Amino acid sequence: MNSSAPALAQMADDERHCATELVEVLHHCNAVRAAADYRMLQAVSLIHDEREQDHLVRLAAALGEQSTSLATLERLARRAAAGEDPRAQYGPTGLEMAVAEVGAALTVPPARARELIEAGSVLRHQLPFTGATLVAGRIDLPRFLVVVRRTVLVDPAKFAVLDTEIAAAIESREPMSMTRFTTMIDKIIAKIDPAAVRRRREQVDTDRNISVRPDRHTPGQSRIGGVLPAEQAAAIDARLQAMAAAVHPDDPRTAAQRRADALVALADGAARLDCRCEVCTTTAGADDDSAAGEGLGASDETPDSDAIAVEDEATAPDPAAAGEPEVRDGQGDTSGAPVDADAATTDCAPRPTFHIVVNLSTLLGHDDDPAFLDGHGVIDADTARALLAEAKRCYVTPDTTNLAQVDRYAPSKKLADLIRAGELCCSFPGCNNRAYHADVDHSVPHAEGGATDARNLKPLCRFHHRIKTFATGWRDYQDPLGTVFFQSPTGHTYLGNAFTGRDLFTSLTRSTRPPDDPARQRIDTLRGQRAKSVERADTRAMERWNTQNPPPY
Repeated sequence: MNSSAPALAQMADDERHCATELVEVLHHCNAVRAAADYRMLQAVSLIHDEREQDHLVRLAAALGEQSTSLATLERLARRAAAGEDPRAQYGPTGLEMAVAEVGAALTVPPARARELIEAGSVLRHQLPFTGATLVAGRIDLPRFLVVVRRTVLVDPAKFAVLDTEIAAAIESREPMSMTRFTTMIDKIIAKIDPAAVRRRREQVDTDRNISVRPDRHTPGQSRIGGVLPAEQAAAIDARLQAMAAAVHPDDPRTAAQRRADALVALADGAARLDCRCEVCTTTAGADDDSAAGEGLGASDETPDSDAIAVEDEATAPDPAAAGEPEVRDGQGDTSGAPVDADAATTDCAPRPTFHIVVNLSTLLGHDDDPAFLDGHGVIDADTARALLAEAKRCYVTPDTTNLAQVDRYAPSKKLADLIRAGELCCSFPGCNNRAYHADVDHSVPHAEGGATDARNLKPLCRFHHRIKTFATGWRDYQDPLGTVFFQSPTGHTYLGNAFTGRDLFTSLTRSTRPPDDPARQRIDTLRGQRAKSVERADTRAMERWNTQNPPPY
């Protein structure tokens, strides 16, 4: 009870704090938790070290002096070749003992305990500088575990350089969402050890799996899980989303229920999801009665023969061909969410669409820079080229002069693509929602004179768009280089896009200030005045020379 007294006293004090002070409490608690997690990882790694030493001592004592003889070694080799574990009689290994001990102490399953032990070893021996960013509160435990997982296939000889690069990137940037953080780590790995990207590709192909098992908590319910390469998962996700969105708006099911029904429909060989609105249900009932009178049932129908061709289109992102209209929210900004109310009345299956951002130089094979698959993260260059072989493409550049639409509210498709390609997800701090499912928001409202150009537009998911627009006290600011800040009702300011698509794709980086930037405009004016002055002096000198040297007539 005495150990909890300080915490209880702090909680009593917190009840007297205002929201502004409580936000500072959140920042403090987050930093303290990160430091505690660093100490925990170090502790579990040291426990593992000690248990491995204990196991070696026990093994040496059991084998005795004969453990060094050739006969003993040959006998152990023969038993191992026969499929036995010649050391099993000496008890569990040091890792197994540490897993059990850590699991009991932290009340976590063995898989979690093993993960923490591995992370502790990486923190101490392979990524000490990155680990220092954890103890300093620059990142949290989930983000450090992401670094540990993403670097598992990196060449050990390159860890020193990789550790320095990752730590420097973390220290030089403000905190960021998990999507942005993971993308930043993947970019650094691709730069330091390109072979690791190829090894990862081979690994994800090997690890692919789908499992269906009963739900332990709810009778009559099952769970589906699995792992797939990102591009295959994106194709399935896009197919389910397109089928779920293709029914009429009056369909009584939720979006989640429609996606589940779409998966069942795909398993049944259907190319599209039947609508359950009142009109479609009544029409279907009448058709069934007519078919029954003719001796034909609905089960006699076969999938349309062009379904396979539609499947091929899943790897060809084509927002325009997919019939994605511009959807507006309360502010009227456009959204990339597909809505097709008439698709359920057509015989063709809705076309799934997903989005890939890649450098043109990579697409042409001049380099192997990574690409970005919206909603799934970084993919390797070979995969991107294969997916985009038959896709409709939209080419964008950082030059916003020709894309600016001062008098128009809704941005053009090319401008919207530029905005979304320049980000990786929603630009609100900590949000991971997809950029291509987000609204394109005016930082300065169009009604207040805000221009429809890249310097005043950013992707915001519908939830944060509504928060920014309607919640009292929230303000946002976007500088000419695309950096987005948000100020909360308590006055705290947060950077929303510490790592962006412009960092991943350097060709999108606007390296210079825009022409109307005040600082650039002043210097340009001074340089222009100087040039005009020199031009006038040169003109006067030419006139004097002509006067003094008239042509011979």
